[in-house]
Amino acid sequence: MRGPALAALLALAAALPAQSAFAAAIASPDSGATGAPPPPPAASRAVMAQMPAHPALWLVHGAKGTAYLFGSFHALPPNVDWRTKEIDAATTKADAFVFEISLDDAVKERLQSYVKQRGFLAEGKHLHDMLSPAAATQLDSEVKAFAIDPAAIDRMRPWLALVVIDAAAIRKQNYTPKDGIEVQLEAEARNEGRPIIALETPEQQLAMLVPDDPRAEVEQFESELLNDKDERGAGDELGPLLDAWMKGNVARLGKLTGREFAPFPEARRHLIDERNRHFADRIAALLGEPKTYFVTVGAAHLVGPLGVPKLLRDKGFRVEGP
Repeated sequence: MRGPALAALLALAAALPAQSAFAAAIASPDSGATGAPPPPPAASRAVMAQMPAHPALWLVHGAKGTAYLFGSFHALPPNVDWRTKEIDAATTKADAFVFEISLDDAVKERLQSYVKQRGFLAEGKHLHDMLSPAAATQLDSEVKAFAIDPAAIDRMRPWLALVVIDAAAIRKQNYTPKDGIEVQLEAEARNEGRPIIALETPEQQLAMLVPDDPRAEVEQFESELLNDKDERGAGDELGPLLDAWMKGNVARLGKLTGREFAPFPEARRHLIDERNRHFADRIAALLGEPKTYFVTVGAAHLVGPLGVPKLLRDKGFRVEGP
């Protein structure tokens, strides 16, 4: 899985509604595509052995307010039990929930509109025709392996096709956005009528995936399609990250995240470091209010010397936690 795109694609997969073109590209069993098993039936999901997790949690003390910081795994296997007593106590105390983006219907419509406008090729153009023979062959192989609708993906711009392939790959490994942290916590907040605050707009998140240069977009697609083919077929490629997150091993999580981004320093600056500073500034402003917030962002944003907890400590806030 490519480090630079992972967080954004999972957020996108979680937010787009089931009837979207994105979701439709991941073929159903009767669509003619073969190779990927359908998701486990409900009965099987119910009896899967539970995997207890103890992810890290931080508490930030401001002049007036407090904020819990929780690192999200945007997509999870359905049997991961991450609701510890500490997390439940923190969510109970929260006056408001804070996420990278909201997942309400209005946001889903904006995401779908963005993808419709910027995710597809002009009439008469096809993705296969833009690729080298080797890349076109690899695309056909992955379409078959991950049960993707070949006609649908052939109409997509390279950036969206890459998102679809990666989303299908993690789905085959039994990770689903609907079992991810944000979907569960936001549903809980809405059911209880508690306010939801977004740190970013959906357009800001999607813009991270959309290159400005069409030629560079094709080159990036081919490079990642060909260079990462063994990684996508190697089984549970998210396993080490998930294991570190479940154990609350922040140092290990930071090391693995750093390794993922090592070949892409500019992408790390754009996708992680700059956004961390933005998140820290927004959280600092919230702490000026006499409220308790439960802040959920991708786990990669909370680890390392440029992570949000460290940035808040540098601003003078008292931060409890790893």
